[in-house]
Amino acid sequence: MSKEWESKIKDFISKIEKENLTTFFAATHPKYSTSVFRFTKEPTHVALPYVWKYKLAKERLLELAEILPPEEAERRNINFVNPGLKQYFPAIAAATLPTLRGGIQMLKPGERAYTHRHTANAFRFVLEAPQDGAYTIVEGHKLPMRPGDVILTPNWTWHDHHNEGNTYAIWFDGLDVITAYWLGGVFYQDFSDINVEKYQKITNTSEDVMAKYLGVKPTFESLPSHLPSSDNPLFYYPYSLIRNSLVRLAEKGKGDPYYGVELEYINPTNGSPAFPTMSLKIRLIKGRDELKPIRRTENRVFVVFEGSGTFEIEGQKYVVEPYDVIAIPSWKKYSIRNDTSDNLIIFSYSDEPVFKALGFMREKREE
Repeated sequence: MSKEWESKIKDFISKIEKENLTTFFAATHPKYSTSVFRFTKEPTHVALPYVWKYKLAKERLLELAEILPPEEAERRNINFVNPGLKQYFPAIAAATLPTLRGGIQMLKPGERAYTHRHTANAFRFVLEAPQDGAYTIVEGHKLPMRPGDVILTPNWTWHDHHNEGNTYAIWFDGLDVITAYWLGGVFYQDFSDINVEKYQKITNTSEDVMAKYLGVKPTFESLPSHLPSSDNPLFYYPYSLIRNSLVRLAEKGKGDPYYGVELEYINPTNGSPAFPTMSLKIRLIKGRDELKPIRRTENRVFVVFEGSGTFEIEGQKYVVEPYDVIAIPSWKKYSIRNDTSDNLIIFSYSDEPVFKALGFMREKREE
């Protein structure tokens, strides 16, 4: 094209951008576009693969605990922010991946975090806790917090946290709040907004939850009317049961060459993922085993729980230890190696259900 044409098209693009308009040509052409968006042959994204070391995150959390008392904060936590997403998301969103937030939260002995609820789905994966005394209450159900336990706080469920033990309670928080934020679906409410008290009452136990939904479903009971029908009623997945299942399956073989021995936390009422927007999984990789590289259209966050190993993401290697957090954006090639003779157990969550619902789910297994 002539220089005159190039000058005209640049002037036109500059003019309509000031008017908050654009054209397909201006938005996608590699020479004239000022946007990061492109139609690409394979998925690309500005989010970066990233590893947060637990040692540093915990150090900052303990430092914050000396400065910020729980009564001055809704929740005392340290969130994991993807460096590739900082310029696209407001600070409140604190995006770990394009649709997901992750962070660690802590209560000192004797502390509690007051009751609230929100439309964003969330879960707690317990990292460190006293032998007894730490618990979360979800819709009146008192659920113990022990290392490895997963506790759900689905859409619009009342929940609060307590530590009556003698050591810190630290857990990983995972939420789909980034999805809810950009869709315009975030609602929030404190218990004290509609009640005199700041805390809900205990009406049930973890045993009640397990009795109702572990392999069976009551025919005479439904969710409270204020909860969406899509909510998972099984709020509690004790690690003792999950680990036992992993180990038993591992005794029979190595599992899938790309996933190892992997289990998914499900909604027992319909067999679907734990949340409509998030899939929660846990995998075991046997001693010295190495999983083959894979690409998937999902944004996944891993949390190492037992053992140590190496993640290789797009050719870059990361040595990881217990409680380290690994973010892998959609379609990034990765593999995992167990560097020890002991089992490597890794928890993870992703937006896989969203990709499946939209028909975007793809997987590419590599050698």
